[in-house]
Amino acid sequence: MRYKLLAIDVDGTLVGPDDVVADQTAQALREAGAAGLRVCLATGRSYIETMPIWRRLGLARPYEPLVLIGGALVAEPEAGRTLYHRTIDRELACGFADALGEAGFSAMAIVDGWRHGVDYFLAESGDVHSAQRDWFSKMKVRVRRCGNLREAADMPDPLRVSAVVPDDRAEAVAAALSARFDGKLTVRAIVAPNYRVTIVEAFAAGVDKFQAVRYVAQAYRIGPRQIVAVGDDVNDLAMIRGAGLGVAMAHAEQSVREQARAVAEPSLAAFLRRLVAGEFD
Repeated sequence: MRYKLLAIDVDGTLVGPDDVVADQTAQALREAGAAGLRVCLATGRSYIETMPIWRRLGLARPYEPLVLIGGALVAEPEAGRTLYHRTIDRELACGFADALGEAGFSAMAIVDGWRHGVDYFLAESGDVHSAQRDWFSKMKVRVRRCGNLREAADMPDPLRVSAVVPDDRAEAVAAALSARFDGKLTVRAIVAPNYRVTIVEAFAAGVDKFQAVRYVAQAYRIGPRQIVAVGDDVNDLAMIRGAGLGVAMAHAEQSVREQARAVAEPSLAAFLRRLVAGEFD
């Protein structure tokens, strides 16, 4: 097998809206690991959100780092120690949060919890009830509340700033903010299926999953051509395009499938076994 590292998305790839990893998928990943393929989860989730999924996989040691928060953070899975991070300048983050507040949305700034002892700063300048109900009620995180992010003097440079936005407004809000912060931030609307909501999120310009995957790979002297990347959504496009073998899930939207060299058919588990057998070499 020519490939050495597998970067695999979580939501829509490893799990569906039920947040369950199929037994056959977990088994196929363990078989891939036994065959010498390093398995690296690459997700938009935070460390706290990702760990229950990672534990269900039952991967063998040595464990590969986790690519988290859309590529803004890389952490060790067991200790949670941060290995790599790309943050947004605090003033720029506050400007984006102000723009979300002007539109009526409550901004959530996620920071490096391992370094700072807090996970989120929540601005209460918008629809804070929606943010609390649809986001924070579903995970055990440490939240610091403030009128707006500028008031949080102790807030470090965040990794991502986002807001829960109604499905029918998300694309328009993202487009307007992307134009407003063009060249300064990467802004997009994306569905968070584990929460069944749509969010508009911003990262530092240039942050994506593939840059973080390459950080993981370089420690093992693995080049891009030796990487397989599997995903289903727009935040997976950079790694699907950049990997030696970019793979789209069968249900992925057309724009994602068009960028992929292969499709995970007839199932993710079946694809992984075809990969290990050398079918894509």
